Amino acid sequence: MRSQRLSYLCLLGCALLCLSVAANGGEEDLLQKIGAKQVKEKKKAPPFCLEDLSGKKVELKQFKGKVVFLNFWATWCGPCKEEMPSMEALHQQFREKGFVFLTISVDYEGLKPVKEFIEKHRYTFPVLLDPKCDTLDPFEVKGIPTTFIIDKSGRMRGKVVSGRDWKSSDVIQLLNLLIQEKG
Repeated sequence: MRSQRLSYLCLLGCALLCLSVAANGGEEDLLQKIGAKQVKEKKKAPPFCLEDLSGKKVELKQFKGKVVFLNFWATWCGPCKEEMPSMEALHQQFREKGFVFLTISVDYEGLKPVKEFIEKHRYTFPVLLDPKCDTLDPFEVKGIPTTFIIDKSGRMRGKVVSGRDWKSSDVIQLLNLLIQEKG
């Protein structure tokens, strides 16, 4: 009986060690699977303050302690429009789980075309306006859509250039992994 318990405890310990190793290597693998580039040195996301569609000012720093999905897009961008239904699904799935979904429109014409587009498609995720494109350089965005995954400490963990299916199981696993991390 005692040797059975010892064997069980050894087996349990090995299983926990394997899970720990898998979890530590999991982020890099999941980033790679979704086509994201890992941000080296996990540098801090640049600060910004932008208005949303209702004119309310939103700052990135107000979301410290939450995982942030930050997407740059425009109404005239084909790949941006293609990924939006999956972004809406992701927003709905994670909106009450320590996760913040933000998009930044870089439409030069500002509020009117963006608000019309969002209302027409009935998207509910938050949209911030940057018609002067002031946020592109600090985030080193060279084209849209570009998405950043930012951890609870405000560090950029992954960068995705071009559209994606954001409701894939790999994206969901990655977000769950980051949400469960201690901040």
